[in-house]
Amino acid sequence: MTRARRNRIVALTVLGIATAITVYPIVWMTMASLRVGPDVFGQSLFSTAGLGIGNYVSALAARPFLLYLLNSVLASGISVAVTVVVGCLAGYSFAKFRYRGAGVFWLVVLASIMIPQETIVIPLFLQVHAFGWTNTYAGLILPTAFNVVGVFIFRQAIRGVPDDFIEAARIDGASEPRILFSVVLPMIAPTLVVVAVLTFNLTWNSYLWPLIVVSDDQLRTLPLGMAAFQRSFNTQYGQVMAVSVLGTVPTLLFFLSLQRYFLESAVAAGIKG
Repeated sequence: MTRARRNRIVALTVLGIATAITVYPIVWMTMASLRVGPDVFGQSLFSTAGLGIGNYVSALAARPFLLYLLNSVLASGISVAVTVVVGCLAGYSFAKFRYRGAGVFWLVVLASIMIPQETIVIPLFLQVHAFGWTNTYAGLILPTAFNVVGVFIFRQAIRGVPDDFIEAARIDGASEPRILFSVVLPMIAPTLVVVAVLTFNLTWNSYLWPLIVVSDDQLRTLPLGMAAFQRSFNTQYGQVMAVSVLGTVPTLLFFLSLQRYFLESAVAAGIKG
């Protein structure tokens, strides 16, 4: 056996083990969501005895999980839109323009990335309360809609765009917004997808801020709804797993719809590195 073949076998073995470790919790969650009855843990993983959709029916009847799901989709969608638009504009400014104070502004951006949300949540809540936004969609979504990490990612990606393309567009009379959206963004499309996926996932899993700013059951996001469901009754693990499966579907569909561009970004980053 050649050395290259041995290395290939080792690499495939490690990859297979890593894949199994990653996929196992997802398979277990899905199978547990279909087991009707209290004995969720006592059956083998692929046992087909007692499978059904009763957990889904019971969970949806106990709580308005579809409304929680809609709230999470709304919050995540708005966060993606705000982060992508503002991040593009700010990243283009930092990457391709030289003006007084740019270095200071960039240091502020870097510093804000290093500050945990927990340290600013109290003054942020007081500000939202002063605006009268508690228990509103505005208070739930807008204060945390923008992800400053997006500015950093866009700035680094746009720096790699050759200045010749931008100068040629300026000579042709294109405005700066036209250059950004017609010249720069098509060249960094995979970066757009990466920022969108990361922002969607971060907002989707957000728990602390919605817990603080929302007490109305109709405004709860899915993580809050799941926590309230567990506190209200004895923990029904089958129903909790059913809700967890429902909660993974939008994130999975969002990623799969953009998977090709996400992988292109990873490959491009590897080549540049």
